[in-house]
Amino acid sequence: MTTEQLKQLANDIMLDFGAEELEKLKNEFDVILKQMDLVQKIDTTNVHSMHFPYNLTVDYLREDVEPIAEQQKDILALAPVAEGDYIVINKVVK
Repeated sequence: MTTEQLKQLANDIMLDFGAEELEKLKNEFDVILKQMDLVQKIDTTNVHSMHFPYNLTVDYLREDVEPIAEQQKDILALAPVAEGDYIVINKVVK
């Protein structure tokens, strides 16, 4: 990767690098590109694509059950402050 290409990429993402930073980045990209060349040389003739490492059968989920109104009333009765069907809490975001 050339210094000009790096300058263009940096400009595209609104970064401004100095000459020293560009040289360091160029060296790091060279290392990464060499490593990618090594990865490309790995023999993958007997490797099958795998999108997810586990076989999933989703049969362990329970059916949705509507909340029982009596339980809700008991829970709201225990809350320090409740308005309607909601428990009131202190604001945590300013």
